[in-house]
Amino acid sequence: MVSEMKTDEKTSCCDSTCSCHGTIDDGEKIIKSLDIDFMFLDLNICERCITTGETLDEALKSLAPVLQSMNYTVTVNKINIITEELAIKHRFESSPTIRVNGIDICDEVKENFCKDCYDLCGDSVDCRVFVFDGKEYEQPPAAMIADGILRVIYEQKKAKPQDKPYVLPDNLKKYFTGKKSMIKKMQIYEPAMCCPTGLCGVSIDPELLRLSGVLETLKKNGITVDRFNLTSAPLEFVKNTKVNERLTDEGAEVLPIIIVDEKIVITKRYPTNIEFVKLLGLKAGIIAENEKSPDDDSCCCGESESGEDSSGCYSPVRKGCC
Repeated sequence: MVSEMKTDEKTSCCDSTCSCHGTIDDGEKIIKSLDIDFMFLDLNICERCITTGETLDEALKSLAPVLQSMNYTVTVNKINIITEELAIKHRFESSPTIRVNGIDICDEVKENFCKDCYDLCGDSVDCRVFVFDGKEYEQPPAAMIADGILRVIYEQKKAKPQDKPYVLPDNLKKYFTGKKSMIKKMQIYEPAMCCPTGLCGVSIDPELLRLSGVLETLKKNGITVDRFNLTSAPLEFVKNTKVNERLTDEGAEVLPIIIVDEKIVITKRYPTNIEFVKLLGLKAGIIAENEKSPDDDSCCCGESESGEDSSGCYSPVRKGCC
C-alpha cells in the first residue's frame, strides 16, 4: 500500500476570512498551506487513477508560479485506499478523488463502468467520471484540477462539517470483497536467519534484498505474504505437516519452501518477480518483470506431475518446482 503522507500540524488561520488551510508566520511573510489529498484504489492497473495522478502533477506544475507568488506551500497526500477501514477513515466516496483543503474538486459524484477495476476485483465496478465545462471525462483535464484548486483559494471555500454518518458505498463494497476473493494466499518457509528478513550484517544477500522489495510492493497493493524462518518461527514448521515432512526427508537444503493456497509450488529458491505475479494471480505490471526465471525455457505456475497447471501453462518439470 502507498503510505499516507503525514503533514505537520498547522497553526490556526490568522484571519477568519482567509481561505488558507493553515498559516505559518516566518517573521517576514505569512506562509499559507494548501493540502491536497489524492485518493485512489490502484496506481498499477487502473488507468483513471494513474492518469489522474499524472494530471494532478501537471496542474500543480502550471500553478507553481501563481501559488508561490501568493505565499502558498503545497502538500500532496497520496492515499491508496486498499481496505474498507481506510475508505471509512477518509470518508471515501469514489475513485479517484482529489480534495483541496478537504473540499472535493467535483461538485457531485458521477461514475461509469471501469474495465481496469473489473480486472482487479472480478466484479462490475464503477469509477469516477469528471464533469468540466459541460463535458464528461474519465480522466480529469489539468485545467479542471487547476480550476478546482484556484476556486478553493479565491472563493474562500471551507470544508463543511461532517454531520452525517459515513456509509461505505455499495460500489466500493463490491470492489473490496471481489479483490479479497481473488487474492491467493502465499507462505514462505525460509532457512534459519539472524532476523525476519535476513537484511542485516555486513554482507546482504541481493536475493533477499530483491525479495524484500517485492513483498513491500505487494503489501502496498494490499497483498500480504507470510514469511517464517527456522530461527524466529520454528513452531510454524512443526504445525505445517507438508513442510515438516519435506524438512524431515530432505533436510534444511529444501528451504525455502513456497506454498500457495496450501500447495507447495517451489522449493530450494524464491520465486522470480514474474512467478510472483503468476502464482498470486496478479495483473502484469504490479511487480517489475526484470527478473528472469532460472531456466529460460520453463516457468513455474504450480505445476501438476504432468507439467500442466490449472491455467493451461505447460513446461518441463524444472529444478526447484514441485
